[in-house]
Amino acid sequence: MVRMKVLLFAMMLPLASLPAMAGNFVVGTCKPRLTSFATISAAVTSVPPGSTIQVCPGVYPEQVTISQPLTLVGIASGNQDQVLITVPPTGLTANVTSIFSEPVAAQVLVLSPGVEITNIGVDGTGGDQACSTSNIWLAGIFFASGSSGEVERVRASGQVDEGCGVGIWAENGDATNRFVSIHDSSVHDVDAVGIFAGSGATPTLSAFIRNNVVSMNFGPVGIQVNGNSGVVSQNIVSDALAGIFDVAASVRASSNTITSASFGILNLLGGGTVQNNDISNAGYGVYLAAEGSTVHSNRITSASVAAIEFNCVSATVSHNSINDATIGLDLVPTGFHGSNSFANTGTITTDGCGPTTLAATTTRTQSVAAQSATFTPQQWRTPANPHGQQK
Repeated sequence: MVRMKVLLFAMMLPLASLPAMAGNFVVGTCKPRLTSFATISAAVTSVPPGSTIQVCPGVYPEQVTISQPLTLVGIASGNQDQVLITVPPTGLTANVTSIFSEPVAAQVLVLSPGVEITNIGVDGTGGDQACSTSNIWLAGIFFASGSSGEVERVRASGQVDEGCGVGIWAENGDATNRFVSIHDSSVHDVDAVGIFAGSGATPTLSAFIRNNVVSMNFGPVGIQVNGNSGVVSQNIVSDALAGIFDVAASVRASSNTITSASFGILNLLGGGTVQNNDISNAGYGVYLAAEGSTVHSNRITSASVAAIEFNCVSATVSHNSINDATIGLDLVPTGFHGSNSFANTGTITTDGCGPTTLAATTTRTQSVAAQSATFTPQQWRTPANPHGQQK
Protein backbone atom coordinates (compact mmCIF):
# COMPACT_ATOMS: atom_id res chain seq x y z
CA MET A 1 0.00 0.00 0.00
CA VAL A 2 2.82 2.37 0.91
CA ARG A 3 4.49 1.52 -2.38
CA MET A 4 1.29 2.34 -4.30
CA LYS A 5 1.00 5.72 -2.54
CA VAL A 6 4.60 6.57 -3.41
CA LEU A 7 3.95 5.64 -7.05
CA LEU A 8 0.80 7.77 -7.22
CA PHE A 9 2.62 10.71 -5.63
CA ALA A 10 5.44 10.40 -8.18
CA MET A 11 2.91 10.42 -11.03
CA MET A 12 1.18 13.52 -9.70
CA LEU A 13 4.35 15.61 -9.40
CA PRO A 14 4.70 16.34 -13.17
CA LEU A 15 1.01 17.21 -13.37
CA ALA A 16 1.34 19.66 -10.50
CA SER A 17 4.20 21.42 -12.28
CA LEU A 18 2.15 22.04 -15.45
CA PRO A 19 0.71 25.54 -15.90
CA ALA A 20 -3.03 25.99 -15.53
CA MET A 21 -4.91 25.44 -18.76
CA ALA A 22 -6.51 28.33 -20.60
CA GLY A 23 -10.29 28.33 -20.46
CA ASN A 24 -13.43 30.44 -20.24
CA PHE A 25 -14.07 32.77 -17.33
CA VAL A 26 -16.62 35.46 -16.60
CA VAL A 27 -16.76 38.87 -14.95
CA GLY A 28 -20.12 39.28 -13.24
CA THR A 29 -22.84 36.76 -12.48
CA CYS A 30 -24.56 36.22 -15.83
CA LYS A 31 -22.77 32.89 -16.47
CA PRO A 32 -23.10 30.98 -13.16
CA ARG A 33 -21.40 27.84 -14.49
CA LEU A 34 -18.09 29.64 -15.15
CA THR A 35 -15.50 30.74 -12.63
CA SER A 36 -16.37 34.37 -12.01
CA PHE A 37 -14.64 37.56 -10.92
CA ALA A 38 -16.12 40.78 -9.58
CA THR A 39 -13.89 43.09 -11.63
CA ILE A 40 -12.19 43.02 -15.02
CA SER A 41 -8.86 43.84 -13.37
CA ALA A 42 -9.10 40.80 -11.10
CA ALA A 43 -9.91 38.57 -14.05
CA VAL A 44 -7.10 39.68 -16.38
CA THR A 45 -4.48 39.16 -13.67
CA SER A 46 -5.81 35.78 -12.45
CA VAL A 47 -6.70 33.66 -15.47
CA PRO A 48 -4.18 31.48 -17.31
CA PRO A 49 -2.61 32.96 -20.48
CA GLY A 50 -4.68 32.45 -23.61
CA SER A 51 -7.98 32.42 -21.73
CA THR A 52 -11.22 34.05 -22.80
CA ILE A 53 -12.84 36.42 -20.32
CA GLN A 54 -16.52 37.07 -20.93
CA VAL A 55 -17.77 40.28 -19.34
CA CYS A 56 -21.42 40.55 -18.30
CA PRO A 57 -23.33 43.74 -19.16
CA GLY A 58 -22.74 46.50 -16.64
CA VAL A 59 -20.60 49.47 -15.66
CA TYR A 60 -17.05 48.80 -14.47
CA PRO A 61 -15.34 51.83 -12.89
CA GLU A 62 -11.72 50.71 -13.04
CA GLN A 63 -8.37 51.14 -14.76
CA VAL A 64 -7.37 47.86 -16.42
CA THR A 65 -3.88 46.57 -17.28
CA ILE A 66 -3.55 43.44 -19.45
CA SER A 67 -0.11 41.84 -19.17
CA GLN A 68 -0.70 38.46 -20.81
CA PRO A 69 -2.30 37.12 -24.00
CA LEU A 70 -6.05 36.75 -23.64
CA THR A 71 -9.42 37.60 -25.14
CA LEU A 72 -11.66 40.13 -23.40
CA VAL A 73 -15.19 40.11 -24.79
CA GLY A 74 -18.39 41.78 -23.72
CA ILE A 75 -21.43 39.51 -23.93
CA ALA A 76 -25.19 39.98 -23.97
CA SER A 77 -27.37 38.79 -21.14
CA GLY A 78 -31.13 39.02 -21.10
CA ASN A 79 -32.00 42.23 -22.93
CA GLN A 80 -28.69 43.99 -22.23
CA ASP A 81 -25.56 44.19 -24.35
CA GLN A 82 -23.43 47.03 -23.00
CA VAL A 83 -20.19 46.64 -21.12
CA LEU A 84 -18.81 50.02 -20.12
CA ILE A 85 -15.44 50.68 -18.47
CA THR A 86 -15.58 54.07 -16.78
CA VAL A 87 -13.32 56.28 -14.69
CA PRO A 88 -13.08 55.01 -11.09
CA PRO A 89 -14.23 57.32 -8.26
CA THR A 90 -10.60 57.97 -7.29
CA GLY A 91 -9.77 59.07 -10.85
CA LEU A 92 -7.14 57.83 -13.27
CA THR A 93 -3.37 57.78 -12.86
CA ALA A 94 -0.63 57.83 -15.50
CA ASN A 95 0.31 54.17 -15.99
CA VAL A 96 2.49 54.19 -19.11
CA THR A 97 4.98 56.42 -20.93
CA SER A 98 4.63 56.50 -24.70
CA ILE A 99 7.47 56.05 -27.16
CA PHE A 100 7.15 59.80 -27.71
CA SER A 101 7.97 60.40 -24.01
CA GLU A 102 4.64 61.68 -22.73
CA PRO A 103 2.99 60.11 -19.66
CA VAL A 104 -0.41 58.58 -20.45
CA ALA A 105 -3.34 57.62 -18.25
CA ALA A 106 -4.70 54.63 -20.16
CA GLN A 107 -8.10 53.29 -19.14
CA VAL A 108 -7.28 49.92 -20.72
CA LEU A 109 -3.53 49.35 -21.03
CA VAL A 110 -2.25 46.41 -23.11
CA LEU A 111 1.32 45.29 -22.43
CA SER A 112 1.34 41.84 -24.04
CA PRO A 113 1.22 40.38 -27.54
CA GLY A 114 -1.90 38.41 -28.45
CA VAL A 115 -4.63 40.48 -26.80
CA GLU A 116 -8.12 40.71 -28.33
CA ILE A 117 -10.72 43.20 -27.09
CA THR A 118 -14.24 42.85 -28.45
CA ASN A 119 -17.61 44.50 -27.75
CA ILE A 120 -16.31 46.65 -24.89
CA GLY A 121 -17.10 50.33 -24.28
CA VAL A 122 -14.57 52.68 -22.69
CA ASP A 123 -15.91 56.02 -21.43
CA GLY A 124 -13.37 58.63 -20.35
CA THR A 125 -15.84 61.12 -18.90
CA GLY A 126 -14.33 62.62 -15.77
CA GLY A 127 -10.80 61.42 -16.56
CA ASP A 128 -9.34 64.82 -17.47
CA GLN A 129 -5.63 64.91 -16.56
CA ALA A 130 -5.22 68.73 -16.88
CA CYS A 131 -2.81 68.15 -19.75
CA SER A 132 -2.05 71.83 -20.34
CA THR A 133 -0.14 71.89 -17.04
CA SER A 134 0.56 68.21 -16.25
CA ASN A 135 1.41 67.06 -19.82
CA ILE A 136 -0.41 63.79 -19.01
CA TRP A 137 -2.39 62.38 -21.93
CA LEU A 138 -5.59 60.35 -21.68
CA ALA A 139 -6.30 57.23 -23.74
CA GLY A 140 -9.30 54.92 -23.84
CA ILE A 141 -7.43 51.82 -25.08
CA PHE A 142 -3.62 51.87 -25.31
CA PHE A 143 -1.51 49.16 -26.98
CA ALA A 144 1.97 49.86 -25.63
CA SER A 145 5.30 49.14 -27.30
CA GLY A 146 5.86 45.38 -27.58
CA SER A 147 2.17 44.49 -27.53
CA SER A 148 -0.07 43.33 -30.35
CA GLY A 149 -3.63 42.24 -30.96
CA GLU A 150 -7.07 43.18 -32.16
CA VAL A 151 -9.72 45.74 -31.26
CA GLU A 152 -13.14 44.85 -32.65
CA ARG A 153 -16.59 46.41 -32.15
CA VAL A 154 -15.32 48.69 -29.41
CA ARG A 155 -16.70 52.06 -28.37
CA ALA A 156 -14.23 54.72 -27.17
CA SER A 157 -15.68 58.05 -26.12
CA GLY A 158 -15.28 60.91 -23.67
CA GLN A 159 -11.47 61.03 -23.71
CA VAL A 160 -11.28 64.79 -23.16
CA ASP A 161 -8.07 66.16 -21.63
CA GLU A 162 -7.44 69.78 -22.60
CA GLY A 163 -6.45 68.74 -26.12
CA CYS A 164 -4.69 65.47 -25.13
CA GLY A 165 -7.45 62.86 -25.36
CA VAL A 166 -7.12 59.81 -27.66
CA GLY A 167 -9.80 57.16 -28.16
CA ILE A 168 -7.68 54.19 -29.32
CA TRP A 169 -3.87 54.41 -29.32
CA ALA A 170 -1.45 51.77 -30.65
CA GLU A 171 2.32 52.15 -30.88
CA ASN A 172 5.56 50.22 -31.12
CA GLY A 173 9.14 51.29 -30.55
CA ASP A 174 10.32 47.69 -30.22
CA ALA A 175 12.81 46.12 -32.62
CA THR A 176 10.34 43.25 -33.14
CA ASN A 177 7.60 43.77 -35.71
CA ARG A 178 4.13 44.02 -34.15
CA PHE A 179 0.62 43.93 -35.59
CA VAL A 180 -2.55 45.69 -34.44
CA SER A 181 -5.96 45.53 -36.10
CA ILE A 182 -8.58 48.13 -35.15
CA HIS A 183 -11.87 47.59 -36.90
CA ASP A 184 -15.66 47.95 -36.78
CA SER A 185 -15.46 50.30 -33.81
CA SER A 186 -17.01 53.64 -32.82
CA VAL A 187 -14.96 56.59 -31.59
CA HIS A 188 -16.42 59.97 -30.69
CA ASP A 189 -16.18 62.95 -28.36
CA VAL A 190 -12.40 62.92 -27.89
CA ASP A 191 -10.35 66.10 -28.09
CA ALA A 192 -7.05 65.15 -29.78
CA VAL A 193 -7.08 62.05 -32.02
CA GLY A 194 -9.79 59.46 -32.53
CA ILE A 195 -7.51 56.58 -33.54
CA PHE A 196 -3.71 56.83 -33.45
CA ALA A 197 -1.10 54.32 -34.68
CA GLY A 198 2.58 55.14 -34.50
CA SER A 199 6.05 53.65 -34.61
CA GLY A 200 9.57 54.74 -33.78
CA ALA A 201 12.35 55.71 -36.18
CA THR A 202 12.16 52.23 -37.73
CA PRO A 203 8.62 51.23 -38.77
CA THR A 204 7.96 48.10 -36.71
CA LEU A 205 4.19 48.46 -36.33
CA SER A 206 1.74 47.25 -38.94
CA ALA A 207 -1.65 48.79 -38.25
CA PHE A 208 -4.83 47.86 -40.07
CA ILE A 209 -7.51 50.45 -39.32
CA ARG A 210 -10.74 49.68 -41.12
CA ASN A 211 -14.52 49.98 -40.98
CA ASN A 212 -14.51 52.35 -38.02
CA VAL A 213 -16.79 55.34 -37.50
CA VAL A 214 -14.94 58.34 -36.05
CA SER A 215 -16.80 61.56 -35.23
CA MET A 216 -14.59 64.27 -33.77
CA ASN A 217 -17.20 66.98 -33.10
CA PHE A 218 -14.82 69.40 -34.86
CA GLY A 219 -11.84 68.12 -32.87
CA PRO A 220 -8.36 68.00 -34.41
CA VAL A 221 -7.64 64.59 -36.02
CA GLY A 222 -9.91 61.66 -36.84
CA ILE A 223 -7.28 59.00 -37.67
CA GLN A 224 -3.52 59.54 -37.50
CA VAL A 225 -0.80 57.17 -38.70
CA ASN A 226 2.77 58.07 -37.83
CA GLY A 227 5.82 56.19 -39.08
CA ASN A 228 4.13 52.79 -39.23
CA SER A 229 3.03 50.62 -42.12
CA GLY A 230 -0.43 49.27 -42.88
CA VAL A 231 -3.80 50.25 -44.26
CA VAL A 232 -6.46 52.82 -43.35
CA SER A 233 -9.52 51.62 -45.19
CA GLN A 234 -13.32 51.94 -45.32
CA ASN A 235 -13.57 54.23 -42.31
CA ILE A 236 -16.17 56.99 -41.94
CA VAL A 237 -14.62 60.13 -40.45
CA SER A 238 -16.47 63.38 -39.82
CA ASP A 239 -16.14 66.80 -38.20
CA ALA A 240 -12.37 66.93 -37.81
CA LEU A 241 -9.68 69.45 -38.52
CA ALA A 242 -7.93 66.64 -40.42
CA GLY A 243 -9.94 63.54 -41.33
CA ILE A 244 -6.86 61.35 -41.90
CA PHE A 245 -3.47 62.74 -40.86
CA ASP A 246 -0.91 60.67 -42.75
CA VAL A 247 2.64 60.95 -41.40
CA ALA A 248 3.63 57.47 -42.57
CA ALA A 249 5.27 56.98 -45.94
CA SER A 250 4.16 53.37 -46.40
CA VAL A 251 0.48 53.51 -45.44
CA ARG A 252 -2.35 53.16 -47.94
CA ALA A 253 -5.49 55.21 -47.28
CA SER A 254 -8.27 53.75 -49.39
CA SER A 255 -12.06 53.70 -49.66
CA ASN A 256 -12.63 56.02 -46.69
CA THR A 257 -15.52 58.48 -46.46
CA ILE A 258 -14.53 61.84 -45.00
CA THR A 259 -16.93 64.72 -44.45
CA SER A 260 -16.73 68.18 -42.88
CA ALA A 261 -12.98 68.50 -42.40
CA SER A 262 -10.61 71.38 -42.95
CA PHE A 263 -8.21 68.84 -44.47
CA GLY A 264 -9.77 65.62 -45.79
CA ILE A 265 -6.51 63.68 -46.07
CA LEU A 266 -3.36 65.45 -44.96
CA ASN A 267 -0.20 63.75 -46.26
CA LEU A 268 3.00 65.15 -44.76
CA LEU A 269 5.64 62.51 -45.56
CA GLY A 270 4.81 61.40 -49.07
CA GLY A 271 5.28 57.95 -50.53
CA GLY A 272 1.87 56.73 -49.40
CA THR A 273 -1.15 55.94 -51.52
CA VAL A 274 -4.47 57.80 -51.35
CA GLN A 275 -7.07 56.01 -53.47
CA ASN A 276 -10.81 55.53 -53.90
CA ASN A 277 -11.73 57.86 -51.04
CA ASP A 278 -14.91 59.92 -50.96
CA ILE A 279 -14.19 63.38 -49.53
CA SER A 280 -16.82 66.08 -49.20
CA ASN A 281 -17.31 69.49 -47.56
CA ALA A 282 -13.62 70.06 -46.88
CA GLY A 283 -11.35 73.07 -47.11
CA TYR A 284 -8.73 70.92 -48.84
CA GLY A 285 -9.69 67.48 -50.13
CA VAL A 286 -6.15 66.06 -50.25
CA TYR A 287 -3.23 68.13 -48.98
CA LEU A 288 0.32 67.10 -49.95
CA ALA A 289 3.46 68.33 -48.24
CA ALA A 290 6.18 65.93 -49.38
CA GLU A 291 7.35 64.28 -52.60
CA GLY A 292 6.25 60.91 -53.89
CA SER A 293 2.60 60.31 -53.01
CA THR A 294 0.12 58.59 -55.29
CA VAL A 295 -3.37 60.10 -55.35
CA HIS A 296 -5.80 58.39 -57.66
CA SER A 297 -9.46 57.52 -58.20
CA ASN A 298 -10.74 59.71 -55.35
CA ARG A 299 -14.03 61.57 -55.47
CA ILE A 300 -13.76 65.08 -54.00
CA THR A 301 -16.90 67.18 -53.73
CA SER A 302 -17.31 70.70 -52.37
CA ALA A 303 -13.76 71.81 -51.54
CA SER A 304 -13.83 75.44 -50.41
CA VAL A 305 -10.09 76.05 -51.02
CA ALA A 306 -8.68 73.29 -53.24
CA ALA A 307 -9.61 69.72 -54.08
CA ILE A 308 -5.95 68.64 -54.27
CA GLU A 309 -3.22 70.88 -52.88
CA PHE A 310 0.16 69.99 -54.38
CA ASN A 311 2.19 72.62 -52.54
CA CYS A 312 4.61 72.40 -55.48
CA VAL A 313 5.68 68.82 -54.63
CA SER A 314 5.84 66.02 -57.17
CA ALA A 315 3.12 63.40 -56.95
CA THR A 316 1.26 60.94 -59.15
CA VAL A 317 -2.26 62.36 -59.30
CA SER A 318 -4.72 60.83 -61.75
CA HIS A 319 -8.29 59.66 -62.34
CA ASN A 320 -9.69 61.77 -59.52
CA SER A 321 -13.22 63.12 -59.91
CA ILE A 322 -13.58 66.71 -58.67
CA ASN A 323 -16.88 68.56 -58.43
CA ASP A 324 -17.70 71.91 -56.86
CA ALA A 325 -14.25 73.16 -55.89
CA THR A 326 -12.87 76.67 -55.74
CA ILE A 327 -9.60 75.31 -57.19
CA GLY A 328 -9.21 71.82 -58.61
CA LEU A 329 -5.43 71.28 -58.50
CA ASP A 330 -3.51 73.96 -56.65
CA LEU A 331 0.20 74.88 -56.90
CA VAL A 332 0.91 72.17 -59.43
CA PRO A 333 4.65 71.69 -60.10
CA THR A 334 6.11 72.24 -63.53
CA GLY A 335 5.96 69.17 -65.74
CA PHE A 336 2.96 67.57 -64.05
CA HIS A 337 0.92 65.23 -66.25
CA GLY A 338 -2.21 63.52 -64.97
CA SER A 339 -5.73 62.89 -66.19
CA ASN A 340 -8.45 64.07 -63.78
CA SER A 341 -12.06 65.11 -64.32
CA PHE A 342 -13.63 68.39 -63.19
CA ALA A 343 -17.13 69.82 -62.86
CA ASN A 344 -18.32 73.11 -61.37
CA THR A 345 -14.75 74.06 -60.54
CA GLY A 346 -13.80 77.73 -60.41
CA THR A 347 -10.16 77.32 -61.42
CA ILE A 348 -9.05 73.94 -62.69
CA THR A 349 -5.30 74.33 -62.13
CA THR A 350 -2.90 76.84 -60.63
CA ASP A 351 0.88 76.72 -60.91
CA GLY A 352 3.81 79.11 -60.49
CA CYS A 353 5.63 77.51 -57.58
CA GLY A 354 7.92 80.36 -56.59
CA PRO A 355 8.78 81.58 -53.05
CA THR A 356 5.99 84.18 -53.06
CA THR A 357 3.37 81.58 -53.95
CA LEU A 358 4.58 79.18 -51.24
CA ALA A 359 4.35 81.90 -48.60
CA ALA A 360 0.82 82.70 -49.70
CA THR A 361 -0.19 79.05 -49.50
CA THR A 362 1.03 78.77 -45.89
CA THR A 363 -1.08 81.77 -44.94
CA ARG A 364 -4.12 80.31 -46.68
CA THR A 365 -3.64 76.93 -44.97
CA GLN A 366 -3.64 78.66 -41.62
CA SER A 367 -6.80 80.61 -42.38
CA VAL A 368 -8.71 77.50 -43.45
CA ALA A 369 -7.85 75.72 -40.20
CA ALA A 370 -9.78 78.18 -38.08
CA GLN A 371 -9.02 76.25 -34.91
CA SER A 372 -5.29 76.55 -35.56
CA ALA A 373 -5.05 79.83 -37.39
CA THR A 374 -1.62 80.76 -36.05
CA PHE A 375 0.34 77.59 -36.84
CA THR A 376 0.80 74.96 -39.53
CA PRO A 377 -0.20 71.27 -39.52
CA GLN A 378 3.39 70.24 -38.73
CA GLN A 379 3.00 72.03 -35.37
CA TRP A 380 -0.26 70.44 -34.27
CA ARG A 381 -0.23 68.81 -30.89
CA THR A 382 -0.58 65.05 -31.47
CA PRO A 383 0.67 61.93 -29.67
CA ALA A 384 3.77 61.96 -31.89
CA ASN A 385 4.27 65.69 -31.26
CA PRO A 386 3.16 66.09 -27.64
CA HIS A 387 4.76 69.48 -27.17
CA GLY A 388 3.21 71.08 -30.23
CA GLN A 389 1.07 74.15 -29.93
CA GLN A 390 -2.13 73.66 -27.95
CA LYS A 391 -5.32 73.86 -29.96
